[in-house]
Amino acid sequence: MKIYLDLLPDYRKKEIKRKKTFHAILGEEILFLAPVVLFILILLNVYYVLVLQKNSSINENSLQQSQGKYQQVGVYQEKFKQVNTFSQALSKIQAGHLHWINIFQKLSESTPDNIQISNLSTKNYTVFLVGKAKTRDDLINFKNKLGESGCFQNINVPLSNLVVKDNVDFQIDLTVSKDCLKEQ
Repeated sequence: MKIYLDLLPDYRKKEIKRKKTFHAILGEEILFLAPVVLFILILLNVYYVLVLQKNSSINENSLQQSQGKYQQVGVYQEKFKQVNTFSQALSKIQAGHLHWINIFQKLSESTPDNIQISNLSTKNYTVFLVGKAKTRDDLINFKNKLGESGCFQNINVPLSNLVVKDNVDFQIDLTVSKDCLKEQ
């Protein structure tokens, strides 16, 4: 049998009892907080993983969008190439286009009131005029005005047209300069 002697004063006993109670409560709190801290660490890890996945999905989405934009830019570049090719072909056609309106204006300016042109035909750069003049002098003046214009060359009026003095039916052959046809 054991005999216990109680030699401690009461205030010491209370102090020891408080220390034991404090250590017991502290131990229980540590045991209670350990799972909470572990749970918080798990939540932080999950949050970190979710942030990484979100960033990677945003990067992938932006990469897909930019890839789509690059494809769209490629389509536009192909369209621009087609339009440029068409434009170059059109420019070549326009460069070789002959502007007969200039010749008609020069012919109209050179034609006096006493001359009537009834037929005009062309072949390459040669123009054939058929018409009627009131007098032979009007026809000669018309020929001279055509010669003064820088657009007409090799003006040929057959002598048979100059035999009649009044109401002259005429035919004139002339060559048009290429520079006049290409001016706008």
